Amino acid sequence: MHTQRKEFEKALVILKPFTAKNIPLAHWHFVSTLLLLWSSLWLSHFFFQNFSWGLIISIPVSTMFMCRSYVIEHDCGHGSFYRTEIANHLAGNLMGFGILIPYSLWKYIHHSHHLNVGNLDKRALNPEIWTMTKAEYQLASGFKKMAYRMMRSKFIRFTLTPTINLGLMFRFVHPRFNWKANVSVVVHDVLYVLILWKLHQFLTWKELLVIFYIPLVFFYFVASYTFYAQHQFEDTYWEKDEHWNYQEASFYGSTFIDAPKWYCWLTGNVVFHNIHHLMSGIPFYRLAEAQKAFGQTLPYRLIPLGEVWTMLSLKVWDEEQKKLVPIPKSNQ
Repeated sequence: MHTQRKEFEKALVILKPFTAKNIPLAHWHFVSTLLLLWSSLWLSHFFFQNFSWGLIISIPVSTMFMCRSYVIEHDCGHGSFYRTEIANHLAGNLMGFGILIPYSLWKYIHHSHHLNVGNLDKRALNPEIWTMTKAEYQLASGFKKMAYRMMRSKFIRFTLTPTINLGLMFRFVHPRFNWKANVSVVVHDVLYVLILWKLHQFLTWKELLVIFYIPLVFFYFVASYTFYAQHQFEDTYWEKDEHWNYQEASFYGSTFIDAPKWYCWLTGNVVFHNIHHLMSGIPFYRLAEAQKAFGQTLPYRLIPLGEVWTMLSLKVWDEEQKKLVPIPKSNQ
């Protein structure tokens, strides 16, 4: 245990310098993302009215910068984008508004995720993908088993689940959230209703669906695929609270996805998720260089991006094997 503590201390010393922020670069990412997202949405409106073929270009561009908007909102929530809380709060709200994710709510639930990742006894506090142990699944009712298999199925995970988790769940207040999170939900919902009412005076519902909802769903799909890849792998980390260790859960319960550069750009280097969880203060634009400096200071396995699809077959946590495994056929 003492040796492992020393290894983590060494790792943190290596990563700490990369938490330094490049404010001019942050400004560039913020301004360019904001302008290009809303410009692409305006272009979609123009193409819808005049040259429908142009939507083949503008909709993917809107999706790209919705993904990038989330990346910046995410970093703002960690305080890793700008130096001050006020600047992060302003930037996070502006970025989150265009993708229907209230900043204060996102910050609250994501902070809870980081604090409780991999803790079997605190899954209710960790807004991760619904994960049951093998024993829990075997003792569950037939209805609960069916619901669990449905929520963990490939089809549902990338069709209904992204819209439910990212689109609908952020529209409701909850007693478990803090007051800032609930206020942000109400304020955003009121503003969205007012904006939709105003837009509908000169745009049809069909146009709104095409120029905004379609790229939003594509963004939700990318987010869902990426979220799944971050912690749902065979050798991930789950422990009872008495044996749970924050640093072990952060690093060994998170992946390093071997992905092409375009995917790294699209998702803000979130593929280096083990590094992010170990040192969440590193801005997304410094994660690649942090990973290079880190090397194999703590050993990990690179997971090819395409392997995430096969990881979807792993559905329950086997506490004896300490592995995420498929549902045993005899317990379907």
